[in-house]
Amino acid sequence: METVCPEKLMEEIEHKRKEMILAAEETGFQSVQTISASQELDKLLNIIQEELHIFSK
Repeated sequence: METVCPEKLMEEIEHKRKEMILAAEETGFQSVQTISASQELDKLLNIIQEELHIFSK
């Protein structure tokens, strides 16, 4: 597994979080856009969690 630049990853997480919030405000919490953004955010958060787990060993 390749390591990801933490700063870049945090920027991507913040961007996706804002995208998700905007989608929820515009289309509702259960819209395809909001759910898709939420799932993408989950993937990014899982990546950073895995990176932190690797570094803590």
